[in-house]
Amino acid sequence: MALIKRHECSEQVSDHARRWLVVLFTLAAISTFAQIPALSLEQIKIAADAGDAAAQDKMAERDSANAETWYRKAAQQGYVHAQGKLGDRLLMRAQSTIGAKPDARTALIDEGVKWATLAANQGDKQGQATLAWIYLNGNLVKQDLIEAYKWGDLSAKNPSFEFILFSGAFSRDSAILKMDADQIAEAKRRVAAFVPHQPDKSELPKPAWMAKLKLQGISGTADHRLAIINGRTVAKGDVATVTIDGNSINIHCLEVSESSASISIEGIGGTQALKIPRP
Repeated sequence: MALIKRHECSEQVSDHARRWLVVLFTLAAISTFAQIPALSLEQIKIAADAGDAAAQDKMAERDSANAETWYRKAAQQGYVHAQGKLGDRLLMRAQSTIGAKPDARTALIDEGVKWATLAANQGDKQGQATLAWIYLNGNLVKQDLIEAYKWGDLSAKNPSFEFILFSGAFSRDSAILKMDADQIAEAKRRVAAFVPHQPDKSELPKPAWMAKLKLQGISGTADHRLAIINGRTVAKGDVATVTIDGNSINIHCLEVSESSASISIEGIGGTQALKIPRP
């Protein structure tokens, strides 16, 4: 018992020392940057208007009224920091928008998730923290605690100055409280395997509304089975539109078995398997 207490005390001291090292490093960085002449607002604006992505990213910080526009211009040129900032802004707006039409809110979410995913997979701390938050929350995308841990932990590793206090550590730790040992082990494996890269469509988080896509029953014969999905009856090969939360979703029925159906969804990568809920 005494050995365990000494070990815990040692860990606490070590953690305390690490925190002080971060603070000292930050102060040193501020001192160094303070010696570098800063560009004037006029210089930044001229460069931004000329199409310089880094300047557009800086203009977003100086011109709050048009920040989203500046971030989007830089993000569209592949400027990763701007992609992360734009994704976070759009998703925050989607969360706080009251009375917006479903299609407008969905468009905000889709674009925000796209930019956050692009940034996060390229190593951007803001994008990683944003993905950790939305995976944990489960309101904008399908909840995934393992991914919440992964992105939160990646965001918290070697944070930049602006992210020392606002990393994804909170999302990671909140996810841990709901995870079992196997989930934590898988999350750690994903963190260790992460390599910054350009993501493809299959890596986009699944929208939260996908949880409301239900297989309600199967009818017909073995040669011609029919699946009832959110009130629409479809056979293999059929294309249909279902409505979820006021949004029109186009689905393509790929296969129908005795107790399940496989579909693809327009705008969503991969194949989705739907099963009849157990009584």
